[in-house]
Order: sequence, then C-alpha cells, then structure tokens
Amino acid sequence: MADPYQDAARYKARFGKKNPYDAGILAVEVFFRNDTDKPIRLDLEAIRLLLNPPGFDKQRLGPMSAEDVADRILNKGAQDPTARRRPLPVPGRGPKGGRGKDWEELVATLRAGAFATDLLPPRSTVHGFLFFDIDRRFDWVPSARLYLPDLKFMTDKKALLYFEVDFGAARPR
Repeated sequence: MADPYQDAARYKARFGKKNPYDAGILAVEVFFRNDTDKPIRLDLEAIRLLLNPPGFDKQRLGPMSAEDVADRILNKGAQDPTARRRPLPVPGRGPKGGRGKDWEELVATLRAGAFATDLLPPRSTVHGFLFFDIDRRFDWVPSARLYLPDLKFMTDKKALLYFEVDFGAARPR
C-alpha cells in the first residue's frame, strides 16, 4: 500500500512545523507485507515515482535521502534536478555534521520515519516514508504511480515480481 500525503495539514501533523510539503516534496507512506516463508529483498535505489501529468513530459523520480530532504526544507543549497541523488540512507552511515543543530534534528526526525530497509522478513509487514521532489506540483499526484521493480527472494535471488501503485484514486485528506 502507498499513501501519498497531499495537503499541508497532514504534513504538519506528521512532521511538525518544518516539513517536506513546504519544500515541494511529496511524502509517500508505504507499507509492504510479505506473506511468504522466505525473506524478500527490495532494490531501494530502483524505486521510482512515475509522473505522467497531462500536457507535460513523463518523469521518473528517484527517492530522496533524509539529508537531501532536510537541505531542501532548510534551504541549504540549491538542488540540481539533473544531479544524481544520494542513495537512501543506511542508519549510521553518511555524511556527518557541519550543518547545525536544526539540520541534524530534522534529519533525525526524517530518518525515524523513512523507509530504510531493503529486506522484507517472512510473514511480516514493514513501513515508512519515501520522499520525492515534485517541485510543489501536488496537483500531479493523481497522475503518478509508484514503481517498485526488482523484488527477489533473498535465499535464491530468484526474481519475484514488480509492483506499480497507481495514485489516480488518491485524494487529499
């Protein structure tokens, strides 16, 4: 399941005063359930938000790291939309400090809710947020799909399937 957050009130309730909405970033709460007896591996770097807004070119956006989201929220440097984004964070890794207490607290808050595991344990459900820079075009969300390729059983690396979650029925709450 994927639940795209589309209005300011939901963002403020979940993330507080400094939140991704104000920076034009879509937060998508995702839930993955593994009903099998084998662990499943996701390729987090292959996940894409597919946008097909009427009258515009199709776009494939990769998820943002908590650090990139915090930079945008706090306006710490311009973001080049063509630049390769940092991969999703692995807890305990990544660039350290130098950006201030506010930035570090915001990153910690974002990481706490972010989807950051590439393993779906057997008979379990995992969830968290994925973040995508949609440049404040929340009106494009109904034309979006979340694409999750390269799911594999971890034990034999046998390709399993892929998922696309259509946001066409999503409405702001």
